[in-house]
Amino acid sequence: MLARVARGGLEYALAHQRAAATKAGGLPRGTEWKLLQLQGELINPCDSPLHPSVREAKIKPSAEEKPIQQSYAGESHCFGCGPHNPDGLQLKSYRIKNGLSAKVILQNKWMCFPGIASGGIITTLFDCHGNWTAAISLMDKQCLPRPPLTLTSEMLVNFRAPTPADEELVVRSQVVAIRDKDKLPPGVKPQVQVDLELLQQVEGSDEMRVLATATGIFKRMGALRAL
Repeated sequence: MLARVARGGLEYALAHQRAAATKAGGLPRGTEWKLLQLQGELINPCDSPLHPSVREAKIKPSAEEKPIQQSYAGESHCFGCGPHNPDGLQLKSYRIKNGLSAKVILQNKWMCFPGIASGGIITTLFDCHGNWTAAISLMDKQCLPRPPLTLTSEMLVNFRAPTPADEELVVRSQVVAIRDKDKLPPGVKPQVQVDLELLQQVEGSDEMRVLATATGIFKRMGALRAL
């Protein structure tokens, strides 16, 4: 009974805030996250301490942090990032400030020459990691329960050094710019510019060697990601 009363009181308070915010031009972001939670949406299923709802709505993670792919697209068969594709790369990305980071090991079967990874495989890593970075950034900015569907519009890849097989590497991304409907001509879909890099730790030190970099433009194509 007390739980119902408490919930009802919170719903009333949030509804009051929504009515006031409508007149003022928008809801506080913390209120948006709380309203989604009250509507039954699972906020921050990856349990990341960097999800904006933690800071803006005080919604604390309830378990150990999980990869975003597992949390938002657990049934995906995507070659690059699908948890359900046993023959794929199975990219597991985690939130970092303003981007994502993942550890990867490229198997010998993906080599173009003995001990050297295929450029196509590296581009696939960047493609998937960049799309997730863009989708997560749009979700965060727009207070959505799940990431929207994004697709790669363009991507420029630079290969700096041969990428080795069977060694732990790090793929890391940073959001450079988000261009949404307020910054684009009518009819142009929102897009996100993302910088990416593939890194290898230098043996015997904390230094990271850059193996490849990329800059990509990723466009929002659908309401919510459903793969």
